[in-house]
Amino acid sequence: MNIIGLHNDADSGVCLMVDGEIVEAVNEERFSRTKLFSGFPDHCLRYVLDKYGMKLVDVDYFVYGWYGRQNDYPKYIRKLTARLIEALKGTPQAAEVITQRVNSEFERDEVTRSEFEQYMRSLGVDESRVIYLDHHASHAWSAFATSPFDEAFVFTFDGRGDLKAASASFASIENGVTECDSLLSFDSLGFLYGQITDYLGFKFHRHEGKVTGLAALGNSSRTLPIFQELISWNGDSIISDLGKYKPFYTNRYPELDAKLSTHSPEDIAAGLQDHCESLVVKYVTHWIEKIAKPHVRNVCLAGGLFGNVKINQRVLEVQGIDNIYVFPHMGDGGLSVGAACQLHHRLTGKAKVGLETVYMGPEYDDDQVLEALSESGANLIWTKLNDLVEETVNDLVAEKVVGFFQNRMEYGPRALGARSILYHTRDRSVNTWLNDRLRRTEFMPFAPVTPEDYAAECYLNWKPELKCAQLMTITFNCKKEFANRHPAVVHVDGTARPQVVTERLHGDYYLVVKGYCDRTGEQALINTSFNAHEEPIVCSPKDAIESIQQGMVDVLILGNYRVVRSES
Repeated sequence: MNIIGLHNDADSGVCLMVDGEIVEAVNEERFSRTKLFSGFPDHCLRYVLDKYGMKLVDVDYFVYGWYGRQNDYPKYIRKLTARLIEALKGTPQAAEVITQRVNSEFERDEVTRSEFEQYMRSLGVDESRVIYLDHHASHAWSAFATSPFDEAFVFTFDGRGDLKAASASFASIENGVTECDSLLSFDSLGFLYGQITDYLGFKFHRHEGKVTGLAALGNSSRTLPIFQELISWNGDSIISDLGKYKPFYTNRYPELDAKLSTHSPEDIAAGLQDHCESLVVKYVTHWIEKIAKPHVRNVCLAGGLFGNVKINQRVLEVQGIDNIYVFPHMGDGGLSVGAACQLHHRLTGKAKVGLETVYMGPEYDDDQVLEALSESGANLIWTKLNDLVEETVNDLVAEKVVGFFQNRMEYGPRALGARSILYHTRDRSVNTWLNDRLRRTEFMPFAPVTPEDYAAECYLNWKPELKCAQLMTITFNCKKEFANRHPAVVHVDGTARPQVVTERLHGDYYLVVKGYCDRTGEQALINTSFNAHEEPIVCSPKDAIESIQQGMVDVLILGNYRVVRSES
């Protein structure tokens, strides 16, 4: 059975599931070169179909992980009514805020879904083959179906989707994902984080990671009371004061801006981060206790808020949790996979799908690499590698900034060695000069990549079964000796967001990192995404070649070729 999952809102993309295995998953931004591209994923769809020699008629179902239609909402009426009555008790303006929120969602989602339906009709796809599923259920399914667990608690948090901003579920192989609770979008931590990102002068829905990094530089106690007034824990749920907080990215109360204006950006970020961590932990703890499955100690996470690696660390640290799994494309860009997993369960009763690796994008052979090099101009010199691992290690030992482009492209927002920039970790100033070279403004240090052989010596609470450490979706407190020896990858709060690699899963990438560590006695390299600021991670040889021409890297290991600029 062939199922194609589709998403046409921000970070649109496509996945292909064949007989219960995700074989392709890509996002349109990598082809269009427009960050978080919003619109129909035309390039992705053509790429998937062409690669497998398929036509549209060969696809059994197309699935869309967002209802996005007003007439799909009657089931929310009871919850909406109860929330409105509660809000109106002390906040007369709550009715107006809730009306604005609901109308905004209906209007935007109607446009997005109508555009999707129109495009599918233009392709000649019969509407009987197009299935629409719940947004947060799709997030939840992406996390559980691809996780290594047979049973797990599943939590989703984001800005909003189908009127919800979060959910708590229990999942098992036997019964699939069963939702136990949800939060309406009026009580959205995703909106709160986004609107403070906007207040601090960054782009909401894009630069929240900068705020996470900035938070470590501030004092949360100075601003925490402000955020506690906006959204709080009432003993049973997360609830906002709609007289003080508007659940939008930019539509804030002036009184909130006035309170924040007397504090530094660092303290604002710290208070926001601390409060969101605390609320997520309370919600997770509450629902684990309420669902009452004491033998289950695994948690799955998805939704844009779980792009926040510090929150993920706090969840892992909750008493009674042994392991967490964060879906590698946790934001809406991963909905196509989640929707396909959910539909697959409905059709077959099977709750798990094959997803051992996230290297599920395009790859390029030697002929394609040489063609791109030949068309690049006269300022490059390239040579065929005799020993890819040895020669790459030589460049890294010589303190070259290496662009590493190998095999199939990674799925999701993290560079995981297929499209990465590598450098040594000893130079703390690299966070300034390399970010300048990449035109980035970052407060978080670069992330380390560490061979699994050494991970236990580097990161507190790391263990081999933590798959999220392979996917760079969680932070760990670093051991003191590691922090002293690798200052470029350890934040001021003593944490790092590592990628832990093995030969079985990572091949030559692992051998390069391990070879470098063995030769130098170090335990990590910098692994940062292969892109300039506000650009998607490189996809094709042409993208990578342009980066070395612009001086982003000193050396490009492009498939089986080593590329340098002629003036170097």
